[in-house]
Formats: sequence, structure tokens, C-alpha cells
Amino acid sequence: MEKLIEKALKMIEPNMIVSFGGGRTVGRLIKSIDTSKISVASPSEQTRNLCQSLNIPVMPLEQISQFDLAFDGCDSLDSQLNVLKSNGGIHTFERLYANLAKRYIIMAPQTRYTEKLNPQVQLTLEVLDMAIPQVLDEVSMLGGNAETRQSQDMAGMVRTPNGNGLVDCHFDDWDNIDLINSRLSQMTGVLGTSYFKNVVTDALLATDDDVKHIKKEDL
Repeated sequence: MEKLIEKALKMIEPNMIVSFGGGRTVGRLIKSIDTSKISVASPSEQTRNLCQSLNIPVMPLEQISQFDLAFDGCDSLDSQLNVLKSNGGIHTFERLYANLAKRYIIMAPQTRYTEKLNPQVQLTLEVLDMAIPQVLDEVSMLGGNAETRQSQDMAGMVRTPNGNGLVDCHFDDWDNIDLINSRLSQMTGVLGTSYFKNVVTDALLATDDDVKHIKKEDL
């Protein structure tokens, strides 16, 4: 992963405004940067807390009109750089930041990069509580199965920073993910989905001894 960090560092230039998502790899990247020369923002409470512990100022989103770069991770990445960002559960916030980025860069092991999205990774929805039963029924009608994500630390559902529930949707494959995502995202009460289509511009993929850089414009 050291070469992955080095590759990412080379993309960051003085005076840039940069967003950093969550996860250990992004955390290591932040610790490696001279942040006095850039402006930093993050959709992740974990990352914001790390920045606070390192005395790194963090800009609020409402003060930013555009990011030069946004770094993030994913759980699955396909050959067209569409991604599932399902396990963290903050995809609604992450999408807000990604939408403002000139370059939205995914950092991941190459094993997460496959021709089609990995069906073992679920599609996750952020859903208002009272809409959850309707969403569960719709997933079933579409041929999948879904459940609310339950907390392992305490009784009840996992809650997003917005106070909503997470619904994890499972299908045998993701051949029809565009249709599935479209149907579910249009339902009343669904605030966001973990499927990011045509958002990622770059993928930095760590191999055993190198880093593969894939750019959307080269596909």
C-alpha cells in the first residue's frame, strides 16, 4: 500500500482543495501530506476526527464550490469505473462531495476491480424509517432480497449520520443494477444509494508490487 500512497501524493498540488473519504488507506494518505499547503474537507466523521487530532483544519461543505481532487475507497469497482460503496453507510454524504470534484479518485486493492460488480457486495440504500417496508417489498418484486442493517453493538438498526436506516439489497448478480438502482432510488423515502455510476474519474489500484492507474477518459 505504500506505493499507492505515493501515487496519490503525486496528484496533490499546493493550493488545491481536496476531499478525503473514510477508511484506513485514506487515513494513511492524510498522515503523509503536508496539509499546510492545501485545504481539506471530508464527508467522514472518522476522517474529520483524525484531522482534528492532527490539528488539520477541515472546511465545511457549504463553503466549497468545487474540489480539485476527492479521494475515497469502495467495496467493488467494475471495468467502467462504476462502484459500490456499501459497507461504510455514509454514501449519501460521499456523493455530495463527489459531485463537486474535478477528479474523483478511488483507492483500492486490485482484487476489488472486476469486469462486473461483485454480487457479494450489496447495494445499500439510506431510507426514512416509515418507507422501509415499501422498499423491502419493491426489492422482492425486483427479484432480490433485502434487510435492514442491524447494529452489532446495541439493539436496533444502524443509523446514518442523518438518523435514517440502511437497507442492504442482495441480488444474484448486478447485470441489471442500472434498472434496479433507478427503480429504488426513485422511491419516496430513499435518500441515496451506494451505487455510483459515471462518477469516478480515476482508480488507483494496488497490486503486489505496483500501482495501476486507470482513467475514465482512457476507457
